[in-house]
Amino acid sequence: MEKWMKEVEQIRQATNLPIVCLKVLEQEISQTRQEWEQKGWELVSLASEHDAFYLVLIEAIQWPASARSLLSLFFSRSAEKAPPTLHEQITVWLKSFVTGPRQAPPERLDALWPWKEERLSFLIERNRTEGTGTWETLQSCLHPFFRETTAYTPTAASLAFFPLSHAYSVLLLPLSILEGAKERSDLLEWASGLYDLISTEWMEPVRIIVSTPVAAPSSLEKTLAGQLLLSRALQQYRAQVMVAGDWMYPLERWAVSLPPEVAQAMSRELAALMSVPQLSAEQLETLETLFVKQLNVSETARQLFLHRNTLLYRLDKLTEQTGLDPRQFADAVLLQLYLLFRQS
Repeated sequence: MEKWMKEVEQIRQATNLPIVCLKVLEQEISQTRQEWEQKGWELVSLASEHDAFYLVLIEAIQWPASARSLLSLFFSRSAEKAPPTLHEQITVWLKSFVTGPRQAPPERLDALWPWKEERLSFLIERNRTEGTGTWETLQSCLHPFFRETTAYTPTAASLAFFPLSHAYSVLLLPLSILEGAKERSDLLEWASGLYDLISTEWMEPVRIIVSTPVAAPSSLEKTLAGQLLLSRALQQYRAQVMVAGDWMYPLERWAVSLPPEVAQAMSRELAALMSVPQLSAEQLETLETLFVKQLNVSETARQLFLHRNTLLYRLDKLTEQTGLDPRQFADAVLLQLYLLFRQS
């Protein structure tokens, strides 16, 4: 492939058109390609020889269509021998979590894709199956967003984006881009900002699930599996939730992981044990907030902007209707399970 270097230089001199041939290591391919593509250059061909990889790129806007076709044909024979890049291997691996069957990660992943710091995984879920927006158009919005909202300038190496299917994609960001945010409240705030960006710029409703910090590429397997499980749980039990952390909604994650026949049996058993009338939206909100606040009445009243006595009246009324006191742990567990399985 060393001859490519000379041939590309001859083409550049003969045509006076912008073309380059770059020699890089395998782990540098994805970063190099993305950096040049952001400047308006297009990959024409990629091939390997020994441990080196060769990328032929042109400044697309300067090349006539006929010349570009001949150029692709000129380099096509060698390009066919090029193995998949590391980025392509990672994409295939991550896609298998959604499309199946599950594949093993690329060999020596941590060594070939070294992280200098922990990263966050943002699972982006499209909420409309009929959506027509492409993940590529969404990706073009991400760099400007993080440049404008942080003091850190994201690069192709730091901002990794992987479309997984029509419904899912994953965005990986180092903590330094998010100003070192590690507190769960901060992570949710960033996820909310990303949700607002996508809803505004991409014009499609999405759900964002952010992870806790991920230490190494090989740890993505456990992280992504957990995010996809929570995605299923939210679809079934919390469809109105658009932003979440992968540490949230443990009961819903447990429920959705049950075999369908087990969940149905539990639902029947709970229905036989108790008789709960149709609850109003206000009562459901009261119970939901009480459970989130771990049965703390004062915190629940504050969250609902209610006087404590008003909340106590509501809870007394619920106890009269259901025979269960949601302020008592055992009764609260039964109520929460009943309401959860009733939704399914």
